[in-house]
Amino acid sequence: MNRFKSFCTAAALAAMALGSASLSAQTPPAAGAAPAGPTPAERAIEYRQAVYKVVAGNFGPLSQVAQGKAEFKAESAVKQATRLSQIATFIGDAYPDISKDGKTRALPAIWSNRKEFDQIAADLATHTKTLAEVVENSSSAGDELKAAVAAVGNDCKACHDKFRSK
Repeated sequence: MNRFKSFCTAAALAAMALGSASLSAQTPPAAGAAPAGPTPAERAIEYRQAVYKVVAGNFGPLSQVAQGKAEFKAESAVKQATRLSQIATFIGDAYPDISKDGKTRALPAIWSNRKEFDQIAADLATHTKTLAEVVENSSSAGDELKAAVAAVGNDCKACHDKFRSK
């Protein structure tokens, strides 16, 4: 019986040792070690890039319609223009100071000339709202739609020319 008890005790100790070894492999890094995952700056840049993907995904088809390269479909156009007008209001907030450095094409001029950048972002929000109103009241890709799309495109171009690296 003693040998059995000794065997069980040894087996239990071995199992505990193996268990603690596998647990130590799963514990988080010690204090001072690099954290896993993106930094706050990287998350801010990822957020900003996601905002622009949504902008492009909704403005691109409207631009195609205005250029006569795609058919005007009222339901889709209303949805895209409405989304665009909503997401455009996020742009000014997508440039926190912590996101100046990192993998981004945003130029430092955004932060050194914030007033001008914020004005372009405000113009974009205004023009996308106008575009949404025009689309909602249109049944085709007429001159009013083309002008509203051009105004939004001009805002995008103004920002890219001054505040985005090539």
